[in-house]
Amino acid sequence: MNKFEEWFMNRIIQREVSRPGMPREHIINLYKMIRIKCEHEFYEDNTVTMNSNLREWFEKSLRNPTK
Repeated sequence: MNKFEEWFMNRIIQREVSRPGMPREHIINLYKMIRIKCEHEFYEDNTVTMNSNLREWFEKSLRNPTK
């Protein structure tokens, strides 16, 4: 991801989690979007493999320091 794409994604995510109403629903929708795109990209994987990969990637994201 280049710097512009990262800036753009940060902007979208910030807007979604800051919107009034139900931020929980906005965050769930972001996760759904990631899940759907991964399913389309890694369509040869079964559900168990996909869940395992997404869980592993999410856990790795928690280990990185925040900015």
